[in-house]
Amino acid sequence: MKILAALYLCTAALAYASAPNYYPHRVGMSWRYSSGEVQKYDSVRNIKGQEVWELSHAYQGVTRYTDYLKFDKEGIWLLGVDTGAGVMPYDPPIKIFPAPPLRVGENWSVRTKFRGSSLVVVYKVIAVKGVEVPFGKYNAFVIRSSLSARGGGASVVDIYFVPGIGVVRYATQDGGEIDLLKFKP
Repeated sequence: MKILAALYLCTAALAYASAPNYYPHRVGMSWRYSSGEVQKYDSVRNIKGQEVWELSHAYQGVTRYTDYLKFDKEGIWLLGVDTGAGVMPYDPPIKIFPAPPLRVGENWSVRTKFRGSSLVVVYKVIAVKGVEVPFGKYNAFVIRSSLSARGGGASVVDIYFVPGIGVVRYATQDGGEIDLLKFKP
């Protein structure tokens, strides 16, 4: 047991030391999932003095929407989304990942407005779990993401995150799974 604890601390220290690559992001980097979705960092722009990363979400080669993300010392922020009708902002932005390294039990949340609706988004790192997907076998952080809207409607998704690679599985509460097929660093 002591060896496992020491190994975990060593792994956490290495992950922290490699923090710039903990949440991978580089123009051209892409992920292909079993749903047919391809996520890709298309570009990084300077908007009002801050770097904004564009992450496209495409199906069968057609971009359905683009997320606008900001990386800083506090984590990764979802600033807004463009579905083809211009950028629609989250006010305030949603922190989708905290500063590295992740820790089991860590949680964060935001109450935001999006297109006139009030949303509450809550994240919690619930476990480190072994997972096998077509791209490989990993020990992944399982992050439970809960979203609820004021007018009703809610969703809960478990996100399996591997430092240096990204999301290897999305799992819904009804048993649905979307797995990583290919990662292009």
